[in-house]
Amino acid sequence: MKHGNSVLIRDTSDVLLILALITLPADGTRLGITMPYWTPIAPAFLILYALCNSRLSLRSIRQYLGFFLFLPLLIAVSLFGWLTIGFHGMYVFQTMCALVSGLACLVSLDVAFRLKRLDWNKAVTIVVAVYWIAFAVGVLQWMDSRLGITPVTRLFQLLMERNYVPRKPQFLFAEPSYIGMHIFGVLLPLFWLTRRKSLALLTLVFAFGSACMGVGVRILIDTMIALLLWAMVEIRWDRARNVIAALAGVGVIGAGGTLTLLHNARVQSMLQHGLMQGDFSTLARIFRSLAPMLAGLHDPVHLIFGFGMGNIKDAMLQGYDAARAVITAQGGNPDGNGEIRLIADTDNSTYYFTMNAYVSFITEFGIVMLVAFLILLLAHVTLNHAWSKTTICWLILLCYLYIQFEGYAFYALWLYIWATGLRRPLIHAARTESPQ
Repeated sequence: MKHGNSVLIRDTSDVLLILALITLPADGTRLGITMPYWTPIAPAFLILYALCNSRLSLRSIRQYLGFFLFLPLLIAVSLFGWLTIGFHGMYVFQTMCALVSGLACLVSLDVAFRLKRLDWNKAVTIVVAVYWIAFAVGVLQWMDSRLGITPVTRLFQLLMERNYVPRKPQFLFAEPSYIGMHIFGVLLPLFWLTRRKSLALLTLVFAFGSACMGVGVRILIDTMIALLLWAMVEIRWDRARNVIAALAGVGVIGAGGTLTLLHNARVQSMLQHGLMQGDFSTLARIFRSLAPMLAGLHDPVHLIFGFGMGNIKDAMLQGYDAARAVITAQGGNPDGNGEIRLIADTDNSTYYFTMNAYVSFITEFGIVMLVAFLILLLAHVTLNHAWSKTTICWLILLCYLYIQFEGYAFYALWLYIWATGLRRPLIHAARTESPQ
């Protein structure tokens, strides 16, 4: 995206946008907004930016009207759950804050780069710089895990809401398993939009560096899937030699990734003992999704129309015994998992999360609203004539990433919605500039 007057600040409100860009990777500190399982800072700046540019924001709302009208529909469908299950102000506020923050991200992108025509390339340069800083933080944390650097340990104990240092690096993210959301939900799509080699390098270094530092199993799986989709975008399939090279590359990636996974201690434990017994964290994640879904299956009306905004706790507790019985029948030991026991014993409002966007959305708003949103999203891309190999692979990647992440406010989805609404200056350019 190029403009004749290449500036990133046209008025004082644009400082808020820059602050949002600078804080994109910082989503696990004590300084951010408390949302389910993460504490991002950038959404606060994006909300303020949208408010400070209210006149332009109204134009952006008209541009993406369907997504803004969807919020009142979510509130309307929640009335059923609020009347039949209950209304919990704190939980409702958290969900509403997340939804509003996501829409603010969409508005801010549109106001800044379509209406105010700020310099897109300079903004991306800031993003590249701050993610390199985040990676450097992860390297420092990894060194701490090896060398026991006491000041580093204490620093992150004070800074991070959920601290994993010095056990393993978490960068500035809420937890290590969210690394792929940033790398493949933000950095890789920005590469597709800009074709900047610096983004490709950062994406690969961040992904493989994280894997080498042993941050977890998910980044290994995320990287394998993302690289396959990346190859699908970059390769021209109308040439036989490209197809052969692609198949060979897929084979190498698949074999290398499989070998790496098989040598991972957590994977070996799960292969030996099964999902229910092989890993403490995996069992807790399964339980968090299983409990509300079983509650819905035993209460089909609420499965269809939702338990209501903010009522994930009610659904999780309602399905607690059923999930416990299922896991026990499969050989698991939920009573021996402290994280699962705490679900039934805590009143902490930040503890009730599913770590799965689909489960969270269905629990709060029902299957009917999930289907409605998917129709809205597909219609948006279709009406903007934005379907291409890039946008299809990008959408598949998003659908995968949100399986283990539930933050409605996270930037990946809203970046996709905005970019597919601007096919000509962004997606089209990326496609035509791709390597031959």
